[in-house]
Amino acid sequence: MRMRTKVLIFAVILASFQPLLASVNDLPLNTGWQFLAERQRVGASAGISVADYRNGLPAEATSVTLPHTWNVMDGLEDYAGRAWYERLLDVPAEWRGQQMWLCFGAVYHDATVYVNGQLVGQHLNAGYSPFRFEISRFVRYGEQNRLVVMADNSYSEQNLPFRRSFDWANDGGIYREVSLHLTGRRSIRYAHFTPSLNTQDSTGTVRVNIRLHEQKVQKATFRLIISDKQTGKEIYRGLQSLRLQKDGTFSCLIDCGKVKPWHFDQPNLYNYQVELFDSQSLSDVDSGHFGFRTFTIEGDRFVLNSEKMRLPGIEMMPGSHPDFGMAESKSYIRQSVAMLKDLNTVMTRFHWGQDEAMYDAMDSLGILVQEELSWWQKPYKSLSPELRESARRQLSELIEAHYNHPCIYGWGISNEVRDNHDEIQALASEVRRLDPTRLVDVVCNHTDTNLAKDPSLVLDLPTWNDYVGTWNGHRREDLPSRLDAIRQVLDGRPLFITEAGLCEPAHAGGDRRRMDDMLYHIGEWQKTDFICGYIYFCLNDYRTQMGEEGYGRHRIRRHGITDCRLRPKPSYYLLRDLMSPVEITNVKASDARAVSDQEHAGSTSHNILVELRVKHSIPSYALRGYSIVYQSDSNTDVRLSLPELLPGETYQFSLKAVNPGYHFKVTRPDGTMVAEY
Repeated sequence: MRMRTKVLIFAVILASFQPLLASVNDLPLNTGWQFLAERQRVGASAGISVADYRNGLPAEATSVTLPHTWNVMDGLEDYAGRAWYERLLDVPAEWRGQQMWLCFGAVYHDATVYVNGQLVGQHLNAGYSPFRFEISRFVRYGEQNRLVVMADNSYSEQNLPFRRSFDWANDGGIYREVSLHLTGRRSIRYAHFTPSLNTQDSTGTVRVNIRLHEQKVQKATFRLIISDKQTGKEIYRGLQSLRLQKDGTFSCLIDCGKVKPWHFDQPNLYNYQVELFDSQSLSDVDSGHFGFRTFTIEGDRFVLNSEKMRLPGIEMMPGSHPDFGMAESKSYIRQSVAMLKDLNTVMTRFHWGQDEAMYDAMDSLGILVQEELSWWQKPYKSLSPELRESARRQLSELIEAHYNHPCIYGWGISNEVRDNHDEIQALASEVRRLDPTRLVDVVCNHTDTNLAKDPSLVLDLPTWNDYVGTWNGHRREDLPSRLDAIRQVLDGRPLFITEAGLCEPAHAGGDRRRMDDMLYHIGEWQKTDFICGYIYFCLNDYRTQMGEEGYGRHRIRRHGITDCRLRPKPSYYLLRDLMSPVEITNVKASDARAVSDQEHAGSTSHNILVELRVKHSIPSYALRGYSIVYQSDSNTDVRLSLPELLPGETYQFSLKAVNPGYHFKVTRPDGTMVAEY
């Protein structure tokens, strides 16, 4: 009877916490913008004071929709400087008393924001991370308000990427989405979910850390809801009355019972919703998803959910379609990630921070990714105090924004920078403080000559950009001896190949040479046991301000297995076969039987015997939930579920009444194809 009374009391308390403040909301602000680059007004060499446009743009401004970059506009393709955006915003009188958060996905690389001519704030030298400003004290209620944003993509010594030392596009503008988030007097800065997975029995817990914008709040009440993203079934719902911890967050541990682990073949996700109450009124809501998985290194292998693996992948270069530049739509982002999945990609990396939509797609399609600080080649060795602070802030903003994505396995601090040991150790310490759950590394291209002095040996994962035969010496036959030299300094650790490929026109030969080079390098990596995986470079020919061919928005490096518009070259299909986890080693006719009288008289139905071998080089991982699908000779779709298939083993399956062409596919649990015959 006591237990029943307690349950009833809790139900009454829970019911009292209702969303009484119905205007907690997100309003997209992607339409209705006006745009003007300063050089359009007075010429590239003239200067304009900041005060000129803070109160509104002149009549010759152009209408644009976000996301937007001016570097794909005629006449502005190579423009590096300041430009202005303006939008009118109606603020109803009933919004009075609420907080209004103006949220930017990113502005490259400097943003200065005004409301009604008043400076709201600046976000400087951090062009790849999201930010927000609270604007309620600047608005006029019951009236139209004027939002003005000045964006600046000038090459800079205070920004990473540094000066013109970066091999991608310098696209300026509000190139990711903008929204207005309305809250009550209290608001959530972030909610971080840190899952723990017991791989023996697939049970899980999750540590929730919530930080508010209002730092003086000592006690707060939250309602937490966690549900299976696929089925919608709730695994937790409850109120948590929490006190502020020493780290500035409100924290609790939730037992989730049996859970479905996240895996690249079965990317199971869990939705969360965090509701913050002010007294008994709903003040703010934050939602998203996370996944239960473990990812570590043991010996010279990657280990996902206690399974040792060797993993293949490819990198892509966003911002390369000449019609979009960095201002890619969510649908185009999803298309590009789906192409990675079609290639059998398991791992990828980015030279700079990406949009939330990119990681959402990686989470749901099942691709592991390393997100990196945009420190490429220069400054060499060390950073100025200003750049060091910029690096710390960029990393902290990216970690804060993207912490919950299960696809992210690691944080990269620099790429192809030599002798920066002290800098990377200091930055790695800060990264581990903010996120102790993921790997931290640097990407290096002189591992084979620096050897024991290489920066990549200092952190969690030794890496190498292997361009032997192109950028790194002309004799590709030297690759085995260079790998042997690297082996001597690894001390039992793995080597991860983080780049290799053929860049035209710097290295002639076209896609035929690309395929030959691909076969050679991947073949050597596959038989080198201490290499835990590779990321080929790259998916697409890419737009870059360092490009050797083309001009304007078509200035590119011809480095991809697709063109800038994601149209595949022959090398695309070769790499897809190389990264497939299975090989179809034999297909032969089995018994043939006469068709019964009820079927087509005089015809014959054929069975075939299929032999598959699960690869045990790179890739090397177990296949669970895979199928063979084909169309029968009577045009019926047939799906044959396969048992668990282990690396290095060969399996035989009989396909009955197969189509005359013997055509079939091997598919993942989600139905996407890994191989076909």
